[in-house]
Amino acid sequence: MQKIPVGPTIAFAYRFLIREIGIVLGICWLPALLFSGANYFTQLYAIQNRELLDAHDPRAAGAYFLLSIMSLAVTLYASSMAAVAITRQVMGHERPPGVLLLYFAAGRSEWRMLGANIRFLLAAGALLLIAFVVYTAALLIAGAPIEAPEQMLPTAANIAAGLVGLGALIYAFVSIIQIGFLLPPTVAMEEKGGLRRAHELAKGNVWRVLVIVAALGLPILLLIFGAETAILRSALGPNFVNLSPSEFFEKAGQAMEQKLGPWQLFSAIVFVLGSGLIYSGAAFAYRARTSAEA
Repeated sequence: MQKIPVGPTIAFAYRFLIREIGIVLGICWLPALLFSGANYFTQLYAIQNRELLDAHDPRAAGAYFLLSIMSLAVTLYASSMAAVAITRQVMGHERPPGVLLLYFAAGRSEWRMLGANIRFLLAAGALLLIAFVVYTAALLIAGAPIEAPEQMLPTAANIAAGLVGLGALIYAFVSIIQIGFLLPPTVAMEEKGGLRRAHELAKGNVWRVLVIVAALGLPILLLIFGAETAILRSALGPNFVNLSPSEFFEKAGQAMEQKLGPWQLFSAIVFVLGSGLIYSGAAFAYRARTSAEA
């Protein structure tokens, strides 16, 4: 199999988003609406029942838990729809002419993609848990005071334990990106595609995948960070960075709650742009990686 081309993949993703923005909007606006709507109502419930949730009321906590699970399920399915549709666009399957006004699909590919996303989420959680366990075990072996980290001294054993924990976390992070990037096209284009196949395709291309994901994801992260900063600046003033951590988080949470509607609308826009970039880049990388197999 060929190596994943870094520059062409990045260029294709941005070119696809710009040139095919009508198709991207047509595919993603309904999934984005489902995603932002589910998150909006879940957070709205939390805001309206803050006192009950803080008092650990079982009925309110149970309702919030169910809403959170439903919101996560809607988010995963919305992402699955967008991933399958954009992958097929890049691969030349079911390409509609002109501007697509509405897209909704509940076929076998979308359900398989949902199942793969759930397994990926569980696998990512397991990897992070393993990294935490390794870090904790390293601290115990080093004799570090786990229950009082502020008393931890910079001894050779503690530094070594920290490096072991950092290595485990980096390994987990890289593995998550390595598998997740190529997961959508493997599921959409292969009958038996899944986590193992995505990992197989990413072998020998780890740094290439990391560079591509960084190039496609960094602008989205900067856009989110810029929007959050603008909201906090307008609500707390230009000196909000000088607040104490406890005061900052309290007031920042209140500011974001007051802007819940606009923030969810912005999240829907980010969903559309991010889907167009990431999924098209992944599909192009998959096509380049598997071209020698054809």
